[in-house]
Amino acid sequence: MKKKILYIEDDPDMADIVAEIMQYEAYEVIIDSGKSMYKLLKDNDIGLILMDEGLRWCWGSNLCKELRLNEETATIPIIMISAVRDIDNIAQHCGANAYIRKPFEIYDVIDVVNEHYPSNDTGL
Repeated sequence: MKKKILYIEDDPDMADIVAEIMQYEAYEVIIDSGKSMYKLLKDNDIGLILMDEGLRWCWGSNLCKELRLNEETATIPIIMISAVRDIDNIAQHCGANAYIRKPFEIYDVIDVVNEHYPSNDTGL
């Protein structure tokens, strides 16, 4: 069974790039704009969330805050991923576990995800 990541991103090209990178690391990436986020979290065993800050319909940091306030999702690791200049401060203030600044190197994504994905799930 693959380890599952929910990637909240509304740029299809960026979503495809990250999904392809993570497939080589034995992750299954479920992509959503954020509008179906709660349904996807309920229906899938998501171990980590990647969240873009600049979504077309809202700020990812606002979704991150919502997830942190919900006891069912409060402990899921969240990594903000964005080209926003102050993504480090945004990630800290919304309760994210980490951030990745765009543009990124492939191994930046792999390393941060591997560091924060819950280790009690062996993926077997």
